[in-house]
Amino acid sequence: MSCNAVVPKRAYAVLIALVVVIGLSGTYAAAQDTVYPKYEVYGGYAWLHPNGNVDWGKVPDITSGFDASITYYLPGAHNLGILVDGGYHWNSQTNSLGPTFGETVGLAMAGIQYKLHSPQLSPFARVMVGTADLSPDFLRSEWKPAVAVGGGLDLNLGKKFSIRMAQLDYIWTYYRENDPQHTTNNWNMIRLSGGVVFNIGEYPTVPVAAACTASPTEVWSGDPVKVNATGSNFNPKHTLTYAWTTNGGKMQAANTQASTVDTTGVAPGSYSANATVTDPRGGKKNNSATCAASFTIKQPQAPNVSCSASPSTIAIGEPSTITMTATDPQGWPMSYKWSATGGQLTPNGTSATLTATNADAGNTITVTGTATDDRANLSSSCTASVTVPAVKSCVNIEDWGECTFEKNPKKPWRVDNDCKDTLDRLSLRLQQMPNGKLDIVGYTDEKESVSEQTLGSQRSVNVKYYLTTDGPTKVDGSRVTPRAGGTKGKATHFYFVPEGTLCGGQLEEGTVVDESQVQPQSRNAPAPKKKAHKAKPAAPPAQ
Repeated sequence: MSCNAVVPKRAYAVLIALVVVIGLSGTYAAAQDTVYPKYEVYGGYAWLHPNGNVDWGKVPDITSGFDASITYYLPGAHNLGILVDGGYHWNSQTNSLGPTFGETVGLAMAGIQYKLHSPQLSPFARVMVGTADLSPDFLRSEWKPAVAVGGGLDLNLGKKFSIRMAQLDYIWTYYRENDPQHTTNNWNMIRLSGGVVFNIGEYPTVPVAAACTASPTEVWSGDPVKVNATGSNFNPKHTLTYAWTTNGGKMQAANTQASTVDTTGVAPGSYSANATVTDPRGGKKNNSATCAASFTIKQPQAPNVSCSASPSTIAIGEPSTITMTATDPQGWPMSYKWSATGGQLTPNGTSATLTATNADAGNTITVTGTATDDRANLSSSCTASVTVPAVKSCVNIEDWGECTFEKNPKKPWRVDNDCKDTLDRLSLRLQQMPNGKLDIVGYTDEKESVSEQTLGSQRSVNVKYYLTTDGPTKVDGSRVTPRAGGTKGKATHFYFVPEGTLCGGQLEEGTVVDESQVQPQSRNAPAPKKKAHKAKPAAPPAQ
C-alpha cells in the first residue's frame, strides 16, 4: 500500500476523532470566564491531501504549506462569524536544474463560521466557497472553483490567545487541461492544519439572570407560599445551586430550586423571598444571579354578624330565641359567645334562648352575641332587644251560679223554666260587663248511663244556645264558651272570667266543647221517641 493511500485514511480518522471531541467538549468547563471576541486571526501549518488525479497519475500529498484566516463575529450573534480563509501548499524537489517546486495548490475562500465559545475548549464548524489554483507537476496551472466544509477545536489560553489544536477541512474542486483529449478529474482534498489564534476586541459577556415566582402572591398569615427560581444564560450542561432567604416567615428548604415559605405569625404587609442562583463551574465572573419573589400577607377582616329576636316581646316566664347570623370573609371557623343584661340566657352555638324573670318586668333586655374567628382572633358583636311588659293587676274568676237538670228525666239536657229565669238574669248581667267572657261548664251525674257520657257537653251547648238564640236578651256568642266538666251532677255551672291575668295560678275548669261535634238543641225541641220493644217468645213447655 502506498503512502498516499494511507494518509487519507489517517486524515479521515482524525476528522472522526475531531467530530467526537467537538461533541464532547460542550460538557467541559474550566474555572475561567468565557470570552466573546470581535475578531479572530488564525495562522498555522497546513498539510494537504489532494486526493485527485491528473494525466500522469495520482497527485501526491503536499506536506509543505500554511493556512491563514480572519473571522468577524456578528454583534447580535457572538458565536456566528464571517470568515475569509487563504492558504498555499507546495512540494519542493530537486532535478538536474536544481531545487524547484513540484505540485502547488493555492486556496482563497470565504464563508461563515459558528464557534461555541467556552472558557477553555471552543469547537467550531464552517462552510466556505472560493477558488483553488491547482498546479500539478509538469502540467499547467489552472484556477478552479472550490467548496469547503470543516471544523476544529481551539484551546483557550487567555482572553487574547488560543492554540488551534486541530482544523480539518474537506475541499472539493476539479482539474482539467484545455486539451479536449484530457479528462476532468475531481479533487476531494483533505486539509489538516494547526497553529495559533489571536483574539482582537471583545463583546460584552451575555450576563446570566434569574427569575423568581411566588404562588399565590396574596395569602393570610399562616398560609404557605410556594416560590421557584429559574436561571437563564447559564450553561445548560452545568448543575446550578440555589440559596433562598426571606424577610417574611421561614423557608422550609433554603438550597433547592423550588421551596415553600411558612408565613405563620407574620404580620400583614409586603414581603419577598430572595434567591441566588450560582453556576459553581461557570468561572470567576458572571456565574451568579439573584432574583426576588414578592408576596403579600393580607390584613384579615373581622366576621360580619347580625342578631334578631323572636319574639321581641315576652311576658315573665316566656322564652325568646335570639339568632346570630355570622360569616367570616376569610372562610375561617368561628366560635360564639352570648351575654344579656337580664333574664336567664341559655347559649347554643349561633342561637340562645332568653327567659324573662320577675325582675325583668317593665324592662328591655339587651342580648349581645359575639363571633370570633379561630385564626386571627378577630371579633364582631351584634345585639337584639327583647321587651318584657310591666305586670298588670291579676283578676279572679267569678262564680255566677248554676242550673240543674233534674226535673225532666225525659229531657235531661233541656233548659227548664227554673234555669230559664236564671239565664235571663245572667244574660243581663253579662251585657253589663264590657269585657270578659262566660264559661258554661256542663256536668254529668255518675248515675247517668255511659251512653250519655256527653250529656254534660250537650247541657253546656244548650245553655249557650238559649243565651244567644232562644232567650229574650241575646248575648254575643264569642263571649260564651261551653266546656265539659266531668261527673259532678246534673247541672251546668257559670263562671265569669274577667279580662286580664288570672291571679294565683287559677285555671278555667273543664275542657272546651267541640261545637261542630255537639249540636245545640232548643228548650222547645220535642223529646226523642223511644223504640218499641218486641215481646220475648214464650219459653217452650217442659218435656
